[in-house]
Amino acid sequence: MVRHIRFHGRGGEGVKLASRIVSRAAFLAGAVVQDSPLYGAERRGAPVVAFTRCSDRPILERGYIERPDAVVIMDHSLLALPEAAVLDGVGDTSLVLANSTLSADALRERYAIRGDVVVLDVSSIALDLLGHHLLSAPIAGFVAKAISVAPWDAVAAAVRVELAEIGVAAALLERNLEATQRAFDAAPAVRVRVPVAAPPPAEGALFVVPRLPARLAAPSIEVASTSFRRVTDGWRVFRPVIDRERCSRCFLCFALCPEGAIHLDADSYPEIDYHHCKGCLVCAAECPPKAIAEVREAAA
Repeated sequence: MVRHIRFHGRGGEGVKLASRIVSRAAFLAGAVVQDSPLYGAERRGAPVVAFTRCSDRPILERGYIERPDAVVIMDHSLLALPEAAVLDGVGDTSLVLANSTLSADALRERYAIRGDVVVLDVSSIALDLLGHHLLSAPIAGFVAKAISVAPWDAVAAAVRVELAEIGVAAALLERNLEATQRAFDAAPAVRVRVPVAAPPPAEGALFVVPRLPARLAAPSIEVASTSFRRVTDGWRVFRPVIDRERCSRCFLCFALCPEGAIHLDADSYPEIDYHHCKGCLVCAAECPPKAIAEVREAAA
């Protein structure tokens, strides 16, 4: 049986690495595996998708997972974006695993989610033990336990290998392991319901990539600029808050904001447009008098 797991998150949250850790853990536990990411706009905070397939036999399929057995939502604000297509293909037998402070019932009702929903506040685990919103390893622990793809020993070994390969320092790696184990221990083990399998392809059948009409493959835009309507306030974990008493009006935050979300008022004090601030916190990091605080966003 092939288990199809689709990961949804934002750039910078470690979507690809989370899928790789789950894939490696399943491999170490004896499964045949496959994992791959899909990037759209390679931009911090933009939607990212990754796929993991685990099986007890050779995997003969490739590409996008259209009908997932489990959907992993690393940032539940993506549910409000139709273009992120988080719930595409989710049916009554699908399992939705969400990193959220909201309850499973609240998510199911708000977004009309079909199938079973399991929620764990992985963000708080990461912030508590790592000090930063580093989700890859603890999300992997949550997923591996919830759908029983690998025991803890295999998950721990996978975390060590994957984080060492990207150069994570030993001390931070150990804290990641601690965060992963906390998520693993907190997650319930849920039986994944198996949908009716599609018939296998005929012997010798060829796979043909369909050619899309130009109007679908490359949309034509015939209106004035609309980027200001595309808000990014749902991307934030922390929001920058300016203390005007400490601000020296050096203009660095205004000059360095990659989104152009900071402007100057009549007195040359910076003001933040929170509709277009994605929470990268470049302004807070670069502020010489440390006049910009990092404030955790409340659950939406």
